Amino acid sequence: MQLWGRSSPHTGPQNADYNAGNSGYVAEGFEPVAHAFQASILSGQALGAACTIIRHGETLVDLHGGWKDPSLERPWDADDITLVYSLTKGLTGMAAAVAVSRGLFSYDEPVADIWPEFALHGKETVTVGETLSEQAGLAAINFKLSIDNIGDEATICAAIADQKPNWTPGDYSGNHAYTLGWIASELIHRRDPNGRRLPQFFAEEIAGPLGQDVFLGLPDTFNRNRIARIEGFGMQDLFIHHSTMPWPLTFEMCLPETLAFRTLNNPLVLTGPEAIDCEAFWRVGQGAAGGMASARGLAALYHAFAEGGEKLGVTPEVMAALSKGHPYPCKGLKDQVLTADMYYSHGFEKPFSEWEYARTHSAFGSFAVGGSLAFCDPDDGVAYAWITNKLGTGKWDDPREKLVRDTFYACLENCP
Repeated sequence: MQLWGRSSPHTGPQNADYNAGNSGYVAEGFEPVAHAFQASILSGQALGAACTIIRHGETLVDLHGGWKDPSLERPWDADDITLVYSLTKGLTGMAAAVAVSRGLFSYDEPVADIWPEFALHGKETVTVGETLSEQAGLAAINFKLSIDNIGDEATICAAIADQKPNWTPGDYSGNHAYTLGWIASELIHRRDPNGRRLPQFFAEEIAGPLGQDVFLGLPDTFNRNRIARIEGFGMQDLFIHHSTMPWPLTFEMCLPETLAFRTLNNPLVLTGPEAIDCEAFWRVGQGAAGGMASARGLAALYHAFAEGGEKLGVTPEVMAALSKGHPYPCKGLKDQVLTADMYYSHGFEKPFSEWEYARTHSAFGSFAVGGSLAFCDPDDGVAYAWITNKLGTGKWDDPREKLVRDTFYACLENCP
C-alpha cells in the first residue's frame, strides 16, 4: 500500500485552505482515485467524506478528508462514523440474510405465518422477500411518528400490521423509508430464540463478530467526538440546487397528501434530513435510516458478503438469492415514492439498466439521501463504501461519489 498525503489530520487546521482532502492510502495504480476523492473536498462540494474499497481481500483505497462539522475545526479522522441514512437498509438486508441462513424464516414464507397480526387488508399472502424488496405497499403509515416515539417498535409494528397497503402488494415497489427496518426487526424478534430485535441481532451476529464500527443503536460507550455531524439541505435547496432528484418527486415533497410526502416526511422534520442527526435518533437503532458507520466498517461488512458470506454463516443458497435478486414487481420498476425506476431486492438495491453502479449484476448494496453509497459485487470481489456528511440533492450517482467510483473502475481496468 502507498501512503497518500501524509499530513496528519490531528494537527488541526491552520487556515481555511488546510489540506484535509488527501489523508489515507491507495494501492499502486490507484493514485487517480485519491485525486478524484480530494477534488470534491477541496472544491467545497463536500464538507467531509471517507471512502474504502476492498477487492479480493486487499484494501485498494482507504481515504478520508474534510471536516466533521461546519466549524472547519475538526478534521475527519480515518475511523470516524456518521449517520448513514438509507445505507442502513443494506445493514438490515445483511441481518435478514443471516436470519434466513439460520433458518429463522425464508424469503418465500408469508409474513403472516411469522406475524399473524400482519394478515389484514390483503396482506395475508405477502412474503418476506416481497416485503424486504419494498413491494408490500407499506411505505407510508397512518401512525404519526416523532423523534420521541420512533423507538417504540411494539406500537409502530402494531400500526404497520393494521395498515392498508398504499398499493396492491407485488404490483409495484416504493421506498419504505422507515418501515423496512421495523418490519425486519419484528420478523427477527418473533422467530429468534432469544427474542432479539434488529439492533441487538445486528450487533451480536454481524458487526460484533467482524469487529467493525457499524451500529444500529449507538452505545453509550462510543466516543461522540468520533461522530461527523451532518450538514443537510432544506426544501428550497431541492429547487435552487437541483441535480438528479426527479422533478416530480421534488414537487410531491411539497404536497402533504402525496405518497412521497407521507412517506418521507413522517416524522415531519421541516428543517430537512439534518434534523434526525441527533443523540435521540442515534440511540434508537432505526433499521432503515438510523445506522451509524465508518466507511471502513461498511466496506468490511460488505467484503464479508463479497467473499461469499461464510464468515457470517450466510449459506450459498442465500448468497445466490442476493446475487440473483428478487423478481421485479408485476407492473415494473417505477418506485411509487421516488417517482423513478429502482430495483429493490431483499433489503438492498441492485444494478439495473438505468443504474449500473457495479460491473456485474451480482452486486447488491444501498444508496442514501445526500449521496452516500455502499455495496458489494461478489462476482467481481469488490466491496465499496463512500460516505459524506454534506448531503447533496441527488437521487443516486451523486457527482462527488460517482467520480470516485468511476475512477476506481477505470484504474481497475488498467491493473493486471
